[in-house]
Amino acid sequence: MKHSKHAALAALAAAFVTALCGCAAQSQVTAPAASSATAAEIIITTEEYSAPRSGKDMLECRFWNERNFTTYDSRSVTYGTDGGKLLCGVAPHHLTAGHFIAGMYKAAAASGGEIDTVVLVAPQHYPGNDVLVTSTVDWSTPFGVLEADTGAAQLLCDELGARCDDSMMQYDHSASSHIPFIRYYLPKAKVCCLLVAPGAGKDLPQRYAEAMAKLAEERKCFFAFSIDFSHYLSPDLAEMHDGETREAVLSGDIETILGFGNDNVDTPLGLGAFVELSKRLGGTVTEADNANTWSLGELPYSPAIYPEGVTSYFVFLTQG
Repeated sequence: MKHSKHAALAALAAAFVTALCGCAAQSQVTAPAASSATAAEIIITTEEYSAPRSGKDMLECRFWNERNFTTYDSRSVTYGTDGGKLLCGVAPHHLTAGHFIAGMYKAAAASGGEIDTVVLVAPQHYPGNDVLVTSTVDWSTPFGVLEADTGAAQLLCDELGARCDDSMMQYDHSASSHIPFIRYYLPKAKVCCLLVAPGAGKDLPQRYAEAMAKLAEERKCFFAFSIDFSHYLSPDLAEMHDGETREAVLSGDIETILGFGNDNVDTPLGLGAFVELSKRLGGTVTEADNANTWSLGELPYSPAIYPEGVTSYFVFLTQG
């Protein structure tokens, strides 16, 4: 009897953490074993992992849930930008904080001027052949087709050495979780996504910022960064490391950012690219929101409910 109670509690905890990450599915498929993601992150909303069937097929939003999306929209706020143009933004990819994602794109839509292209940078969670991955394939969303900006993707290939991998792009939740938000809040924009693996090199922020500064001269861009922050810690430790991250971002300390690990951020290269690009574009970075899975939930913190600790989230905005 005692054993069965423990098993039931463990099952409840696992289900709760999976729901927090926005990854509940009709059928659950475990991602490749070599991933650095947590167990809760690697449950995907699809019956199987498959590449687009032909060059005419579109990428799918595999993490879409209509009821959840309605909740994210209703809970979100339009982050203020003091009347200035929003150039860049950081928001999570865990749908636990889906209202943070909605708020960032709402702010981009409200900041003035029609956006031609959203360039989205996100961490590559699963091992692949390339450290920088993009795609030129359009996305099928519940709100219509989100066209790929093939010219921007080609620039990433030419300037950064990115390679197209449609299957990886569709499969990794770090980019695909943002796609419905982009199509919903910025319906006239195209999208260009870049998945960044840890081995992409510490010079990536500078190379990315240089290439995107060129793109910004040709298009009306919003540069989005899909980033989660402190991982695997108690709420108190997560808040302490969030303080370190906040100071580094707001002071523009890229060297410190590139030295961070999972205690602070899941993709130091992506966060460094955000800070470097913000500088290149002459923008001012502000913090718009911060929370973690425990503070967003309704249950008391305990290792049984959070066996892998909590994940923290920020919204940072760059205004020009």
